[in-house]
Amino acid sequence: MILNNKLKTIFVLALYIGFTIAIYAIVCHFLKIEFQDIHLLYAVLVGCIAYLPKFIADKKRKK
Repeated sequence: MILNNKLKTIFVLALYIGFTIAIYAIVCHFLKIEFQDIHLLYAVLVGCIAYLPKFIADKKRKK
């Protein structure tokens, strides 16, 4: 059961990061800016920060 929760958490976090990377790529495409590696780092950071409220809410719900 614990393994399933960890896998679910990792999967959801990966989705948040993936959507953030996709949004960055789309914005870069329309602004005609070259998509660089630094954008991937920003996307990971923003994706993790976006996931924090869900993670905190899940932790509080379990207590």
